[in-house]
Amino acid sequence: MTTTFRSLLFVPGARPDRFDKAAAAGADTIIIDLEDAVLPDDKVAAREAALAWLLEKAGTVRAGIRINSPRTADGCADIAALAAAGAEPSFIMVPKAETGIDMEIVSEALSRSNLVAVIESGRAVSNAMEIAAASAFGVLFGGADFSASLGADLSSAPAMNYARGAIASACGAAGVPAYDVPFLDISDEAGLTASTEQAKAFGFSGRACIHPKQVGCVTSVFTPTEAEISEANAIIAALESSNGGAVLHKGKLVDRPIILAAQRILSRA
Repeated sequence: MTTTFRSLLFVPGARPDRFDKAAAAGADTIIIDLEDAVLPDDKVAAREAALAWLLEKAGTVRAGIRINSPRTADGCADIAALAAAGAEPSFIMVPKAETGIDMEIVSEALSRSNLVAVIESGRAVSNAMEIAAASAFGVLFGGADFSASLGADLSSAPAMNYARGAIASACGAAGVPAYDVPFLDISDEAGLTASTEQAKAFGFSGRACIHPKQVGCVTSVFTPTEAEISEANAIIAALESSNGGAVLHKGKLVDRPIILAAQRILSRA
């Protein structure tokens, strides 16, 4: 079963004093960010602090790391440092993935498959299928950079629908989770809830967060309800009792998509 996170909390790599606090905030995982959250002059110190913390906390926390783009010198330095340090992040997030080859380069350099791609451009959206196929731990929609590249409004759901749909479809085809862009207004809980529910309706499995106060809401939206779990269990029970024949539940024929949806619900539960 593919590892899936409901809530992923970013923490700046340049703020090692926040790593422990982020890990205790209740998100399914944290992401130590070496990219957007770190100024150029602080890249080396942030990298060293992140790797040292990951080594210290090995096996005790769930934490990924977002490196810089492998198309940059900082990204190449991140990859080399990860290979040398022996740190074991839960996953490695690769920003600005433009093609599946970007993901293959990082995977082969580190002998790892636990990669999450970030799709942030029109070119990347057009290559979503191959990127998702090379990203065993899923794909994050980098909506801020994507909208900026188009001159579009990130807060407008219709403006982002094509990209979200393409990413969700690609992840569905690859059998990996899709994660939505963080909601940028940390004071608007109603807006966070509404947009997260929209992302779930698109088929996204979780969402990145930029502040601990967002974690509870995001986790709640992506957590199956007791009614959903009960229904999914009943469908799987009907499947198991069918002995390879037609699956009937509540007098209706249950086909493969319904069974897969039930399995996804139970995996999240």
